[in-house]
Amino acid sequence: MLKSKKLFVSDMDGTFYLGDRLLPGSLDFAIKIRDVGARLVFLTNNSSRTPDEYIRKLIKMGVNRELFEVYTSGEATVRFLMEKYPGRRVYLLSTPSVREMFHRAGINLVEEDPEVVVLTYDTTIDFGKIRKTALFLRKGAAYVASHPDINCPTEEGPVPDVGSFISLFESSTGRKPDWIIGKPSPTILEMLLEDYSQTADGCVIIGDRLYTDIECGLRAGVDAILVLSGETTPEMVSPDHPYIIANDVGEIAKLISQEFTV
Repeated sequence: MLKSKKLFVSDMDGTFYLGDRLLPGSLDFAIKIRDVGARLVFLTNNSSRTPDEYIRKLIKMGVNRELFEVYTSGEATVRFLMEKYPGRRVYLLSTPSVREMFHRAGINLVEEDPEVVVLTYDTTIDFGKIRKTALFLRKGAAYVASHPDINCPTEEGPVPDVGSFISLFESSTGRKPDWIIGKPSPTILEMLLEDYSQTADGCVIIGDRLYTDIECGLRAGVDAILVLSGETTPEMVSPDHPYIIANDVGEIAKLISQEFTV
């Protein structure tokens, strides 16, 4: 199946790297995709950083800039707001750099009386932000979350991600997000396919999470490869799974080599 793919869409955390460490075979994977004339785009739900920050991180870890592009749930959320809620007053939970990205894109950011509350992966969150968000949600503001990941993988172990904060606000206010933009919603993958002028048949998505990466591919009609280098263990996999399983992306590089030498 890989020989027909022109666009490889890969997760990052737990798939290509963990923390500040590349996972086994990651560079071989990126280089092999380039060598067969395909493109590699990292699609991450982690909205705590901007695409430029992720690009700098990957370069620092030794990944040649010519090998990849980056697309985040944060920038997909910006695009969604511009299309669905143009000009609306937005209260944003985010890191400072992501806030600046929203501001530069023309999102109308406010601290009081918002029409929309947007929850991204805010690693600077404090009780003041939590208090404001709960009050705004109770007043009926529209509610958008960048993604639903419960935990974010780190070298020390999983830590709370946006999905955990979604549960917190639901417990307090009874509200669930009106919209969730990132994986497993097919919307973010469809946006990416449109931006790269590619069809679902010409794309494959790779990731370590069944409920985000793999589910996103299945919903969008895109072939999927599950890697066991991150959150998912073999015991979590259904016997009749409709996707390929690999130990890591280095194994996928070997599969690509095998297909192109047949």
